[in-house]
Amino acid sequence: MNRSQGPSLRTRRVVALSVTLVVIAVFWGITRWETARLGMPAFFTGFTLLAGLFLLMLLGVRRRLPFWPLGSVSTWTQIHLYVGVFTTAIYLLHVPALIAGGMLEGCLSIVFLMVTASGFYGIYASRTLPKKLTAVEGQHRFDRIDWVRNQIAATADHACRQISETSAKQVLETFYQQALAPFFVSRPTFAYVIAPNGNRRRRLLADLKELDRYLEQDGRRVAGQFAALVRRRDDLDYQFALQLRLRCWVVFHSLLSLVLLAMSLIHMVIVLRFVG
Repeated sequence: MNRSQGPSLRTRRVVALSVTLVVIAVFWGITRWETARLGMPAFFTGFTLLAGLFLLMLLGVRRRLPFWPLGSVSTWTQIHLYVGVFTTAIYLLHVPALIAGGMLEGCLSIVFLMVTASGFYGIYASRTLPKKLTAVEGQHRFDRIDWVRNQIAATADHACRQISETSAKQVLETFYQQALAPFFVSRPTFAYVIAPNGNRRRRLLADLKELDRYLEQDGRRVAGQFAALVRRRDDLDYQFALQLRLRCWVVFHSLLSLVLLAMSLIHMVIVLRFVG
């Protein structure tokens, strides 16, 4: 089943990309024809670009309303992708330089390029982040991550209070207060959200391993509980970072797209008034 679906999916993508490139070539030909006959190719590409932006906004809204019986979200996502490629090509046909001259036009170009860059990042993120999320043990909803984080901290504190051996109690309590408690009660840093890594996890687990020489059976049992909680908390932080990155991208891309559409409409009104 999977083997038959794989080539079929690749075939659909090749066909969709080929159709997109053919349409781009047709519009490039029309633009050259308009230029050759001393027409107004900027009007043609400009209105095409504005129509593409409107269509992308509608496709984006449709993707976020999956309960409408109008096809799968993945299909609409693919349509959004190829319309985005087409719109980017039309933009390159429309502007005389990558960043147009003039205050409004230059800002409009920069916003368009930022939206385009964030869109291509979204393609990368949608392909890679879900796989990374499913590779981590335990799946948590974003709105429950804080609750799970507090539960892990409470479990670690309870384990620390249950130490009965005198020697182990002194060693583990000191280590818990100095290293583990700050780790369990704090939220992930901004740097960790930007670039999640296992440095904290490896350092804490290595330090716990070093304590084995000072512990007996009960102390090693509690240290093992601490180690399991460190792994669980690190996996939770990893999921938090990836899910937050996806949510921030959605907000950033959507707001920037609205700004782009508004600026494009203002640009259109100014151009029409100037021509008129």
